[in-house]
Amino acid sequence: MEEIDERELAAAQVLALTSPEFADIRIDLGMARAEFASAAAARQTADLWSSIADVLDDAVGHPEIFLDSRARLSESERRDYAVRSAAADLAVRLSVAESSVRAWASAAQTLRTGTPRIWAAFREGEVSAANARTVAETVSELPADARAAFEDAVLDAATRLAPARFRAVARSARERVHEEAIAERHRRAADARRVVVEDDLDGMSWLSVYLPSATAHRAFAGIDAAARSLRGSDEPRTLDQLRADVAGDLLTGVASGAPAGVSVAVTVPVLTLLGGDQPGLMEGVGPIDAETARRLAANAPSFIRLLTHPITGAVLELDRTTYRVPADLRRALRHRDRSCRFAGCGRSAARCDIDHVTEWQDGGSTDAANLIHLCRHHHRLKSVATWRAQPPDAGEATVKWTSPTGAVVDAEPPPF
Repeated sequence: MEEIDERELAAAQVLALTSPEFADIRIDLGMARAEFASAAAARQTADLWSSIADVLDDAVGHPEIFLDSRARLSESERRDYAVRSAAADLAVRLSVAESSVRAWASAAQTLRTGTPRIWAAFREGEVSAANARTVAETVSELPADARAAFEDAVLDAATRLAPARFRAVARSARERVHEEAIAERHRRAADARRVVVEDDLDGMSWLSVYLPSATAHRAFAGIDAAARSLRGSDEPRTLDQLRADVAGDLLTGVASGAPAGVSVAVTVPVLTLLGGDQPGLMEGVGPIDAETARRLAANAPSFIRLLTHPITGAVLELDRTTYRVPADLRRALRHRDRSCRFAGCGRSAARCDIDHVTEWQDGGSTDAANLIHLCRHHHRLKSVATWRAQPPDAGEATVKWTSPTGAVVDAEPPPF
């Protein structure tokens, strides 16, 4: 009887808390839970960054854990490759990019030494990960003797402002305490100008250009003016779409009447060429819609017939119908691998080396079963560190990697 009463009491409590009269209590509880979870997430992120930084510091002090004893390296190279190997090891364990591992370690080290009070507040969950990242990025190039003044200026704001507002505060504070003239800093920063492409979903990509502010705003003004001139009552495109199309036409040479003569490898299923809707595959990007694939194929100067397994997608055969093609084996490997075969790396096979899984000097053969594409970074890492790769079995494409600390991970090629 007592057990039934307890169940009834629990049901009554649940009913009371879900009734309209207790909405204010539920909202208060939900907000408290959200605040607690936010602080816990900041503490966990700080611990993640700290543990990664500790591992990379130990790799510097003990490179022998990660490196092949036969590698002929200077002491500075030993430290550098030990850190690279440790970062790759962490990346495969955490399923993140190596660049993220290095960035988090750098942020932790910068906060620890440059802004220790903000680091302590971050560890306690009082500063968000976004604001802690902003502090690390903002002070990374700030002279050491100016960092204390910067921390004084932003410590309170770091604990209470949203990321966008805090970034503005941090930039302003950095400018006030920086001892070097902005003109000199700008000249140095301009050396880092670059163009970056980042693939997105549904056959789309982001093309970003890092430029001096004056140049970037002039470029946008020119694109905007050209886009606005195309607007009219019979123009269905939005202003954003017009800007994007104008920029694309300018960069590809369409606007000048001289399209850029570059090659892009596209795999198009035969049924798609005949009007089907199966997507094609653009090298280094991934699936593209059937209409785009047919349009690219229609303008292609030559074709390579690529026969793939209907279930696994494994490359079965390549023909010899193209003019001035590379060696058959190299061509087959490029279509089989499609990207660097190191776990987590997505660099296109076109920009990779072909590596012997079992080294040539150790008796490795030069055939498809013993060759994989590796980008230059991971090729060198495999050569000097104790990373070990197991060649894919016949009919398979997965490469099994074992890290210097014993983590085992399967690296599969991008899907067709």
